[in-house]
Amino acid sequence: MRRLLVAVFAASLAAPLWAAGSGGAPLVSEPGWTATARVEWGTASLQVEIIHDLDPSTTSLVRAKADAETDIDGRLPDLLARAISTVQVDSSHLFGAYLQTDPGLFARVNDLAEASHETGLFLSSDFSRLTARFEVPLFGDAGVVTPLFPTQANVIHRRLGDVITRKYTGLVIFAQGELPEAGTTRTARARPAVFPRIWDEQMNLVLDRTMCSPESLARWGMVGYAQSLDDAAAELRVGALPLRLSARGLFGDTPTDIVISTDGARQLLALPENIALLREGRILIVYDSLN
Repeated sequence: MRRLLVAVFAASLAAPLWAAGSGGAPLVSEPGWTATARVEWGTASLQVEIIHDLDPSTTSLVRAKADAETDIDGRLPDLLARAISTVQVDSSHLFGAYLQTDPGLFARVNDLAEASHETGLFLSSDFSRLTARFEVPLFGDAGVVTPLFPTQANVIHRRLGDVITRKYTGLVIFAQGELPEAGTTRTARARPAVFPRIWDEQMNLVLDRTMCSPESLARWGMVGYAQSLDDAAAELRVGALPLRLSARGLFGDTPTDIVISTDGARQLLALPENIALLREGRILIVYDSLN
């Protein structure tokens, strides 16, 4: 795979933003070309689909397909850069905003984006179009958000108070349906992000990425996302005895930050073992939809 160029990344910052509720962000829509990107939050990966028309004047189907593959390869750096720029990092920023303000991030993401791999290449049923699909991991050794991890975790302070608690194996937050937006009269549906903050009802910060272990972030990110607890991966993340809370509201420019009850926050912050599960990212947020 060709390396992503810094100049290409800079040009990609004007890419369309993530389309809420759609199948993906449109990256290109022009004669002969369609490209979209979407984050698979359940698997923590960025999926890119590129569709390119075959040249109808080429008499050989094999040659037309090969030419289309060459064309896709030539545009791949630009399209991957645009796709990465659309990832919702936190309530206030898409990844493109970080690229725009941190020139040193370009080169690091250039290298990490090379880990993207082709997951599908096929012709349409009428042999008129070629579709190529690529996957870019968010986390892991080659995760594209790895350069945004803190170098060390900030302290999470214990919070003492009159609350009954116990040692939990994880935290599950149910954030389904319309939820109130803190500080407004509006409601919204929660949206996933790479680094959602967690607040209590008094708007005290419970957790953000700077409080998380860099090793845990690299392993599986700050939180996991699911639409049910039936998935075997859910228990792997939060264990057999998680604390279960219902979100009390949402916060942020984009409704990605979760507000939990003050008592729930105290249950987590009263014991060192529960603080440790927050630091290790043993958190699962359950949504109606992960689109």
